[in-house]
Amino acid sequence: MDNVIGIGDITMNDVMQMDSSKAVNMFRNRFAAYKKLADEIGEDAAFEQMMLAYPAHQKAFMGAFIDNTTIAKGFTDAIPIFRIMGFNMQVVDISQNGKDAALEIQRVCPVLSIAKEYGLESPCRVICEMEQEATRQAFPGMKAAIISKQADGDCVCMFKYERPAKELELKPQETPSFFSHILDLIRLTPKILQIGMNLLKTSLSKGS
Repeated sequence: MDNVIGIGDITMNDVMQMDSSKAVNMFRNRFAAYKKLADEIGEDAAFEQMMLAYPAHQKAFMGAFIDNTTIAKGFTDAIPIFRIMGFNMQVVDISQNGKDAALEIQRVCPVLSIAKEYGLESPCRVICEMEQEATRQAFPGMKAAIISKQADGDCVCMFKYERPAKELELKPQETPSFFSHILDLIRLTPKILQIGMNLLKTSLSKGS
């Protein structure tokens, strides 16, 4: 069972030879390990058992991308790896107020159907929840949260990560200038007119 604990004992060779089929096999190993442990010792204990090796792996893998840069930049650099594994990932930088933060948006969940093969309604417990917990343990001060899940019927899976920003990462927020404000109003003019027409139609319909 040790060879499927945590994230599946990914080696450098695995990363170099990774493709969508190898990634699916890795995820199947995770589900198989969890199911076997859950049947033997219960779901909570199975989760804890599989978490034992996960933070160290997460530190090695995720740290290579975010240790010396912002979360958003690091996650953006990681997009090609996720693409190879069958994901469709976007990253949004939401850093502000002294926080280095990003949203990770996954449009494709390649493990959504696999979970049901192992008697699980959702893959989130075995994949995403472990990922979040491993991240929090691997990077003290990091917050990680699941915002939405395709497994729950949402259109995308979305995750939020944030940590205190380093001094060099802090940037003053830009205040819109008067000129940019005028340009925004000009761009919005057709919509403002449409809003006026909609309000007029609403008013007339109430009066009729």
